[in-house]
Amino acid sequence: MSLEDKLKYDWYCNVINDSLKPQKAWWKADFDLNGLTDLLITRNTYNGPETVYILDTGNSFELKNLSMGNLYEQCSFAIPNNNKITYYSIKILDRYGNLSKLIKQGLIYKNGSFIEENPDVQRHHILEIEFEMGGSHWINSNTKIEIVSNRDIAWTVTKDDHSHVYSSKLSKEKFKEIIDLLNYIDFENLHDEYNVSYSDAGTTHLKVTYDHLKVKTIRDYGGMGTRGLRKLYDTILALKNQ
Repeated sequence: MSLEDKLKYDWYCNVINDSLKPQKAWWKADFDLNGLTDLLITRNTYNGPETVYILDTGNSFELKNLSMGNLYEQCSFAIPNNNKITYYSIKILDRYGNLSKLIKQGLIYKNGSFIEENPDVQRHHILEIEFEMGGSHWINSNTKIEIVSNRDIAWTVTKDDHSHVYSSKLSKEKFKEIIDLLNYIDFENLHDEYNVSYSDAGTTHLKVTYDHLKVKTIRDYGGMGTRGLRKLYDTILALKNQ
């Protein structure tokens, strides 16, 4: 990793960077609240500046990307606010290069990742979660996972027209983790559809039945809808390995 004095944004993003006055390319904070010093670093790469964070876990250091990638963002800017991060970005809206206005988000480290902060979490009674991730144009596979309120879980993996079905029961701790995360990301008020600007991506579907048989469905082409959704997807997919 190398740090340089001048971050190499394009002219448009450089104007935004100057207006935000981030002051420096690296910061110290304690994002995971373990009493140790973590780092937030913006560095130059071949595809332009990107931001990473390094967590001191006590026994090791973990480096993770905070930037979403140059296929998704034209540029981004991260400024710590105590143990949280104010994140600014310009999103790429379509394959023709149209850009969003400057987006400002408050991020908090939760469940092992930075996700959108929700200061007013609403609790819902979750009856069933249906998660399905389809392959891309180049990958002929499909994974479907169903979780019900008694903690039963079933997943179906289909590849090249061959399906395998598995079932199990989640622990109380893992079930609570998923339900708490689902409520924290405010699933009820998320968009019904998300799309990345590039082609040949896979599509993720999420269906939540909750409260008095209300239903929320989300179609997420590219699987990049929100940071909270991405964390939920990863958490659900990881259940296959437990």
